[in-house]
Amino acid sequence: MVHPSHEHPLILHKNYIARDGDMCRGCGEQILSCKSFVYSCSTITRAGTSTRTDTGVDDKSCASFLLHKNCADLPSVVQNPTNLKGRLKLCFDHSRIVKLQFNMLLYQTIGICDICNIEMSEKHFFYYDNDFDSIICLICFMYHTQLSSEDHKSMHPSHDQHLLSLIRHPSSFRCYACNVNDNIVDMSYRCTSCQFWIHKSCADAPASFKFEFHDKHPLVLSFSLPPLYHKFRQYCRLCNKTLSPVTWIYYCRYCRFFAHFHCARSGRFLSSGENERYEDDLLQLLPAADELSVQLLREKFIKAASIRAYSSNTADSILNWVNDIKNMSHEGHHLQLINGDELKNHQIDEDTLLLCDGCTQPIRTDHFYGCAICKYFLHKFCAEFPQEIQYPAAAGVATARMVNTRYKLFSCFGCGDFGNGIYLYWNGKKFHIGCLTLPKMIKHEAHPHKLKHMIMNVAPIFASFFASICNGCERKVNNRHGCMKCRYYICNSCIMKASVVQHPWDSHSLHLIYEPGMVVDHEHDFNCEHCSEDIDSNFWFYHCHTCDLSFHLRCFEISRCSSYSNVKFGATGVINSELHHHSLQFVLNKRSRRCEKCQRKLFVEPVLKCDGTCESIFCASCISTETDIMTPLVNLIKNL
Repeated sequence: MVHPSHEHPLILHKNYIARDGDMCRGCGEQILSCKSFVYSCSTITRAGTSTRTDTGVDDKSCASFLLHKNCADLPSVVQNPTNLKGRLKLCFDHSRIVKLQFNMLLYQTIGICDICNIEMSEKHFFYYDNDFDSIICLICFMYHTQLSSEDHKSMHPSHDQHLLSLIRHPSSFRCYACNVNDNIVDMSYRCTSCQFWIHKSCADAPASFKFEFHDKHPLVLSFSLPPLYHKFRQYCRLCNKTLSPVTWIYYCRYCRFFAHFHCARSGRFLSSGENERYEDDLLQLLPAADELSVQLLREKFIKAASIRAYSSNTADSILNWVNDIKNMSHEGHHLQLINGDELKNHQIDEDTLLLCDGCTQPIRTDHFYGCAICKYFLHKFCAEFPQEIQYPAAAGVATARMVNTRYKLFSCFGCGDFGNGIYLYWNGKKFHIGCLTLPKMIKHEAHPHKLKHMIMNVAPIFASFFASICNGCERKVNNRHGCMKCRYYICNSCIMKASVVQHPWDSHSLHLIYEPGMVVDHEHDFNCEHCSEDIDSNFWFYHCHTCDLSFHLRCFEISRCSSYSNVKFGATGVINSELHHHSLQFVLNKRSRRCEKCQRKLFVEPVLKCDGTCESIFCASCISTETDIMTPLVNLIKNL
């Protein structure tokens, strides 16, 4: 199409996907997806598509030129609605009319609309008479002179109990469809019997549409959230805000993708983050491919924290544990540097990995420190870990300490899990060495923006009041990586979840699902194989695509007895005459049994077990009265 308002031919788009900031050159209104056909410059857009190809084009006027089809089809000469004997001409460019240029120089405006009394914009179309005594903006002309091809009263499927009346003039109201309450210049439908009122452009929205931000399936329009999805709170995937059960939405039942009606049509969706600038210590590889990769990454972070500490401090200001290793004794025995070739000599069997008493992770390095008699071992990098490091997520210095008694646990303020190895003490709080050494900035596939390491520095007693909900496991956490812009937070435990894992109940690999669309064509609910409860797919879970088997993150760890991954079990020779007359061993109880003292039923819990033939076990609640195992552990187990 050739139009006098533009120097190049125009191309009509029947399925135009609007972007933020797209405005019609004719009426000056925002262009909405699905609202109407749109023309664009042929030198900018490929014919027959809705994708803009304006990269590399120098002519900005062509790149931004968009025109509603209704505006493009306006007649060049019309009857003056304020003077039926007069005629008005359509002006596309005021710079071609000398008098209008004079008005701009003298009054800083080309004139005032005779109907709405608003100053005219020199960028948009308008109607004028030969003497310039009458000027009318395009919006006023269309709403006061155009005849509607529809009946004045009609029915709409969103409100089929009453008739709707077409209101031609602009009105201020809260639209039941898009929930916008402002002076939008648009015709509207108003119920003749109740308060129902919607924009005409909302009423004309298509029942289904294939949007750019979800190209797997067309999104279907629903006038309320379908009852099938009422069990869990649902969120708009574009703005991350909660969906009301009675609001209009576009959704995909196959991918469980939901979007506010207004968000879907406005084109304002989350950016991809491709243009974000990353710092040197930003990790962009999460989630890790498998559990071995997770362990290697944790080792990498601990080493990196040591390097940063030593590079920013002098040797005198940091107590390097390895400098005192020759004089340090462990229960009367010296720790020796052991060669990697001797690793198998200290393993119980080939399938049982040797665990570090510092970070409680498997030892795979060439050299490590250990006491073979006491089965006490440390990675070389754990033994050499500085006693003080700068905490990257907050101001201050964190002090490294170690649990001296291996069956005594501490609760990590960062992830909420328990541990008995090296912990970092900062501002009255204890952290796993793996939690506090995570990178300051992380990029995770679950979110388009970079995630910053942040912590709420409050007293533990007030921690729950200031905690954020983890988008991975739904727990309240204070130490997390997050995007403040989107209010998206991931706890230290979830951020290091592996992408692919194994489970003894399934011969196939299970995949980390952090967006329901990752499971193709799964319309029914996901059910946890361990607890038999439905899974809220707004949060992360593990899923087998072959068997349709799923687990909550927490249930996955419990069901394969790995929920205490930061605890090293196996301490022997624990003597407590008040509990038991035999020596005890610190173990993870993996079968249903009862505590010898309180008779409480125990399963997948840390216990002290008799080393003798009686096989008695004692729960954390009973142990805590005799030892220093943390009270939070007792409270947690009681609530299970």
